[in-house]
Amino acid sequence: MKICILSNSHHTTDVRLYYKIARSLAKLGDVYLICGSGVRNDNANPYQQVVDTESKWLALFHLYRKAAKIKPDVVICVEPLTLFAGFALRRKFGSKVIFDVHEFFPDAFAERFVAPLSWIMKFFYLGFERWLQGRCDATIGVCDEILDQLIPDGQRKNAVAIPNYPVKNVWDYSCEMPAEISTICEMDFDLIYIGGLTEDRGIFKILKSVSVLKQEFPRLTVLILGRFFSPAVEKKFNDLINDWNLNAIIYRQNWLPAEKIGLLLKRSKVGLWVFNPQSRRMRKAIPLKVLEYFAAGLPVVSIKTPLMNELVEKNRLGICCEYHSAAIAKAVGDILRLKKADYAEMSKRAEELIETKYNWEAVEPLLFGIIKRLIPA
Repeated sequence: MKICILSNSHHTTDVRLYYKIARSLAKLGDVYLICGSGVRNDNANPYQQVVDTESKWLALFHLYRKAAKIKPDVVICVEPLTLFAGFALRRKFGSKVIFDVHEFFPDAFAERFVAPLSWIMKFFYLGFERWLQGRCDATIGVCDEILDQLIPDGQRKNAVAIPNYPVKNVWDYSCEMPAEISTICEMDFDLIYIGGLTEDRGIFKILKSVSVLKQEFPRLTVLILGRFFSPAVEKKFNDLINDWNLNAIIYRQNWLPAEKIGLLLKRSKVGLWVFNPQSRRMRKAIPLKVLEYFAAGLPVVSIKTPLMNELVEKNRLGICCEYHSAAIAKAVGDILRLKKADYAEMSKRAEELIETKYNWEAVEPLLFGIIKRLIPA
């Protein structure tokens, strides 16, 4: 069996695409991960191939051409637009097309606009996405909520939710230290935040909470790992660090290969997942970063929502609080004040939760099942 995974926005070393989906499917046949950027690997299954273009639109044509040389039995399309390449491959080679829905695309698209235009754009985008999905042979999503938004009740025969859980022992390996982070890899951090640096992800509330915490914890160290998407947000971030005198406390790393993040998680004490609870797409799905914090043994401070309460507080793996800087600071302080034995017990529970429940190996059979239904042995 030959399987192609097509993406015009992800890297060929993307953790979910390569280390989970591609490596799992390599047990069933030859897998080719074809992306718009990344490393190339033509020697070992799963294979990694890169199309030479910076345009996501031109990438569709190049993705199709590379996949056409392989003549795949199954094509997994990671973004809505890549489905057009998948449909062309099906028409020419009879390939089965799977839509891999990993985020709330209509909600993300609508966020570019202000109400009421945002509601209208979400309506049209969702209609377009549903039209595409209805022409696929199967659909996989990272959570039931994404599939519920996309597929009408009673029509999920060839659709399955496969959560984006960490691989077991994801951080339990020796990893070469990249030169660009050699300094921070020798430091210990009280707090770590990994993710996009946007206002809705609470980046300014994090800074304000740190300014409060430094009064009690003058040697506090905070690592923020992520990218800005707006120059205005980046400028305000830097201005606030200067205004609140946080230059000796905040360490920021722009980017790090996903497989190296464990180096920094293991040197941290508390993981932060802060977000605006009004954002539906951030409120509804379990964030991978929280599970990765747990896999590294980190307690988590997050925002109080039914999902996060169920994951964090019910399992006694941290604290959920209101979306206010003072509440975030109090929650972080409560964890930092824990006795060493109490912290170690919480850390151990976090690791055990990943090992026993929230791991990729537990959901891998769901992926095999959808493939085997499309291509019976």
